[in-house]
Amino acid sequence: MKFRFLVILFLSVLVSDEDYFQQHVDYEIDVKLNDNTHTLSAYEKIIYKNNSNDQLSFIWFHIWPNAYKNDSTAFAKQQLRLGSKKFKYTKKEHRGYIDSLNFSIDGIPAKWEYHQKWIDVVKVHLKDPLNPGESIVIETPFFVKLPRVVSRLGHMDKHYEITQWYPKPAVYDESGWHPMPYTNMGEFYSEFGTFNVKITLPKEYRIMATGDIINGDEEYRWLDSLAKRGDALNKLSDKEFDKAIKEITKKKKKNKKKNIEFQSVGKRPNKTVHFRQDRVHDFAWFADPNWIVQKGELEFEKSNKKITLWSMYLPKNAKMWRSSIEYLRDSGYWYSQFFGEYPYNHITAVDGDMSAGGGMEYPNITVISRDNTKDLLEYVIMHEVGHNWLYGILGSNERDYPWMDEGLNEWSNIRYWEKKYSKRNSQFIVRDFIQNKLGIGKNFNIQFYHYLQIPGIAKSKDRQPLNISSNENFNWANYGQNYTRVAVMMRFLQHYIGEEKIDKINQEFYETWKFRHPQPKDYISIFKIHHDEDVSGFFDDMLNNATYIDYGIEKRGEDFYVTNHGTFNVPIEIAYYGSNGNEIDRSWIRVDRGKLKLETPKNSVHATIDPDQYMPDIFRANNVTKRKINPNFLFSIPNYHDIDINILPWIFSYNSYNGFTPGISLWNGFLPGFGKRSTVVNILYDTKNQKPVGSFNYSKNFDGLNVFHSGSIGLRFSSIGGRRGFRFNFGGLIKTPLTNSPTLKINSSLFYHNLNNNALDGNLYDSGEFLVGKINLEKKWIPNVLQNYIIGSGFKVGSSFVKTKIYSGFNYTFTKNVKTNMSLHLSTFIYSNNIPKQYLNYLYGGVDPDFSAIVVDRMGTSNQFKILGDVYYSGGIRGIDPEDPILATSEKFWMIKIDQSLPYFPGKIFIDIAGSPSFSDPAYGALGVALGPFIIPLFQQWDKDPYPKNINWVIKRIRFQFSLSRIFPSN
Repeated sequence: MKFRFLVILFLSVLVSDEDYFQQHVDYEIDVKLNDNTHTLSAYEKIIYKNNSNDQLSFIWFHIWPNAYKNDSTAFAKQQLRLGSKKFKYTKKEHRGYIDSLNFSIDGIPAKWEYHQKWIDVVKVHLKDPLNPGESIVIETPFFVKLPRVVSRLGHMDKHYEITQWYPKPAVYDESGWHPMPYTNMGEFYSEFGTFNVKITLPKEYRIMATGDIINGDEEYRWLDSLAKRGDALNKLSDKEFDKAIKEITKKKKKNKKKNIEFQSVGKRPNKTVHFRQDRVHDFAWFADPNWIVQKGELEFEKSNKKITLWSMYLPKNAKMWRSSIEYLRDSGYWYSQFFGEYPYNHITAVDGDMSAGGGMEYPNITVISRDNTKDLLEYVIMHEVGHNWLYGILGSNERDYPWMDEGLNEWSNIRYWEKKYSKRNSQFIVRDFIQNKLGIGKNFNIQFYHYLQIPGIAKSKDRQPLNISSNENFNWANYGQNYTRVAVMMRFLQHYIGEEKIDKINQEFYETWKFRHPQPKDYISIFKIHHDEDVSGFFDDMLNNATYIDYGIEKRGEDFYVTNHGTFNVPIEIAYYGSNGNEIDRSWIRVDRGKLKLETPKNSVHATIDPDQYMPDIFRANNVTKRKINPNFLFSIPNYHDIDINILPWIFSYNSYNGFTPGISLWNGFLPGFGKRSTVVNILYDTKNQKPVGSFNYSKNFDGLNVFHSGSIGLRFSSIGGRRGFRFNFGGLIKTPLTNSPTLKINSSLFYHNLNNNALDGNLYDSGEFLVGKINLEKKWIPNVLQNYIIGSGFKVGSSFVKTKIYSGFNYTFTKNVKTNMSLHLSTFIYSNNIPKQYLNYLYGGVDPDFSAIVVDRMGTSNQFKILGDVYYSGGIRGIDPEDPILATSEKFWMIKIDQSLPYFPGKIFIDIAGSPSFSDPAYGALGVALGPFIIPLFQQWDKDPYPKNINWVIKRIRFQFSLSRIFPSN
C-alpha cells in the first residue's frame, strides 16, 4: 500500500511537471527615501531568466505607483465603481506616480512603451529575442512620488508603507503573459527570485522589510536595545504603562522639533540598511521613527530552527499591541503544523495605523491597520502572517484565483482559533465588557462569524461564482465570498473526510508546490491521492457555480423525510435521538434532489441535520424535527435547533397619550440562517391609562422571486398611541443582475386604522376607522457614485379619497465639499369627499398619517415635539410659524427643495419653495441651514418678521428633523 502511494505520488508530480515552468528574477535595488518631499530615488538591476520553451521578444513590467497618478487608472475607476470617493478627492499634491524610467538590456538602451489601456503597465522590447534557458540583465533608474495612503503604497506624515513600489516583470507562465494594472480589490501575481535591496533613509527611523539585514550588526544592536525598552514597557502595570506612554508621546514631539532643526542646517544623519531574501516574489519595507519595538522567538521542535519575531507599533496603539509577539509566535507555529515549516528567518508585523483595510501581507512582513480589540488584532495578524504560506510560499495567482489564497487562508484562520481557544469554545471577542461582563452575545464564536456572511448572498441574483478574476467581481460582497464561502465549505469538507487526511493533503500540497505557482487543479488533484471519494463535484459547486446548501427534515407519523431545497449537493450528517433526548446514532447520507425517506435507527423520536453545525446551510431553522423554546436575555447567537427568543427590556418608550410604556420586546430571527425571516413582539404597559399595549411584527425578505431582484413582505398589528390597526406591506426591486442601475422599486401597503379621538390633535387628525391602500413606483439611475436621479409616482386610496403624487430628484457631487440635492414634488386629490385631515397636504411638513414612525406628541399638548411645531417629519417646507393657522390643502400642492453643501461651511444650506392655489399666497419660500438634526431658518417669506432680527428670532424657529423609528419600533 505504501509502495502504491509513492508510485501515485511520483507519477502525479511527474505529470504536473511535464509542462510546468516558471521564470526566475533576481533584483538589486538601491533606494533613498527623502522624508521631506516623500519621494524615493532608486536604481534597479534585474537578472531575468527565461525558463519557458518560448522565445520572448518583450517583457511586460508593472509600474504600479502610477496607479495613484490620476482619475483614469484602473485603480481609480475601480474605486468609483465600488462606491468609494476617497481617492477621487485626494489632493493633487497627495497623489503619487513613478517616472525617470530608462530601461536598458545588457547595457544597451531599450525601447519601451505604455500599455494601451493602463499607465501602470509598460512593455519593454528586447533588441534580440530571449531564447529558452537564456538570461538578460535589465536596468533602470526610477523615481517615486509617494501618495498619502489610500490603498497600499504611501505615507502618513513620517510613516512609510513602501509596497508595490518598484518596476516588476509580469508573470509569464503556461497561459502566457499576465500584465495587470494595480487595483484595490484583487491582488497580485509575481515571479520568484532573490532580492538584494539597499535602503538609505534618516538614521532615526525604525525600518523592517522582506529579508534579513546583511552586515547589519549595528542596526540589529539598535533594534535589540529598542526591544529591551519595549519588553520593559510591557512588564509595567496598566497605570505605569499609561504614564510611560505619555512620556514617550512627549519625547516624540521633542524629537520631531529636533529633526526639523537638523533639516534646517543640513546636519541630519542617514543610514543605509541592506536587506536580502531569496525564494520570494515580492519585496516591501516599512519605516517609522516612533515605533515601539518588541522581539521574540519561535523554535520548531523537529528541526530546532529558530525564527525571530518582530513587532513594531505606534505608542498610541501600544496597549492593544502588548501581546503581538504571542500572536506572531502562535501564527507561525500553527501554520507550520497545518502546511509545513516556515522557511525564512523572521516574521514581522508592523503597525500601519491608517493603512487601507485590516492588513496586507508581504514576504516575511505584514502591515496591520488599527483594530479596536485584542481579538480583532490577533485575527488580522494571524490572517496576514498566514499569507506567508498562501500566497507567499505557495505563489498562486491572486488576481485570477483569489480563493486559493484568501479562502484557504481564512479556513486556516478558523482552524487556528479552534485549536488555540478550544477551552473558551472558539469565542470571538468583539466587545469584552458586553460579551463577558454583561453576557450579551457571550457565545459569539469564530465559526458563526464566518457563517454570518454566507446566507445573505446565497440566493441573490447578483451573486457570482468564485472562478472569475477579481476584476470581474460586481461588488465587495461577491469578492468577500472568496474568503468566507471557501472557509466554511472547506471546514465542512474537513469535518466530512477527517482532519488527519486534510493535514496530509495540505502538507503534500505545500511540499510539492512551495516556491512555485500552483493552479486550482494542482490543489484539487492531491485529494485524489488521499481520499477514495471523488471530491471534484464539491470543488466544482464551490468554485464554478453560484450554488447554496439548504436541506430540511420533517417527521410524518413515525417516518422521517429529508428534502434538498438547495442547489449544492453534499453528503449530510444526521443525528437521531430517543425519547429521553439522548443521541442514538448518527450517519452520513446523500440526497441529490427532491425528497428522501430515511431508514432510521429503532426507537428514533426526533432527528437533526448537521447536529454540530459544520454545514453552511442557508436555512438552519428547518434542520430539526423537534424544537423547544430557547430564551436569551438581551442577545445570544442562535442555536437554530430551538426557537430562539431574545428578550429585551423596553424602558425608554414614551408618547404623550400613553405616557411611559415600559415592557419587554421579544425578538426571533433577523440573523442569517432564519431564511431572512424575523418576528418582534412588544408587550408594553400604558402607565397613563393603566392597560397593556404593544405590537406584533413579522417580516420576510426574499431574493430572486420571478421578475423581482429582491424584496420583502411584512405584517404588523399594533395598539399604542391611541391607534389600533394593522399594516400589510410588499416591496420589490427590479433591476438587471450585476448592475447598479437603473432600478425600479415597487412599494405597496394596506393599512387599517382605528383612531381614538382623545389621543390625537383634532386639528390634524380625524378619529374613526380607516382602510387605506398605498402604492408607489420609483425609478432610479446611478451613472456613478457622484450622481443619481430618481422619478417616482404614487397613489393613496381611501373610502373617501384618491390621492396621487409625482416627484423627481437628483443628487450631484461636484467636488468633495460641493454637493447639490434637489427634489420636486406635486400632489393632488383626483377624488375627494370628506378627506380625513391627516391625509391633507401640509405646508409645514407631514403628520405621519399611517403611523409608520415614532411620533412623541400626536396630541399637541406638549411644549416640545409637537408634530407640526418643533419636530419636522418631512413632506413639506422646512419652516414654521406657530402664530399662523395650520396651512393644509386638499387641492394641488407643489414643492421644490434644494440642499447645497459648500466648502468650509458646516451643514447644508437649504432653499424650500412650496405652494397651492388654495393658499392666500401662491407660493411660500424658506431659506436656512440644516445642521445635523437641527433646522435653522434664516428667512421665512410668510413670517411677519421674515429676516432674523436677533438670536432669539432664530432660536424661536429652530426645528428638529430626525426619526426614532430607526432605533425603536414605530407606534
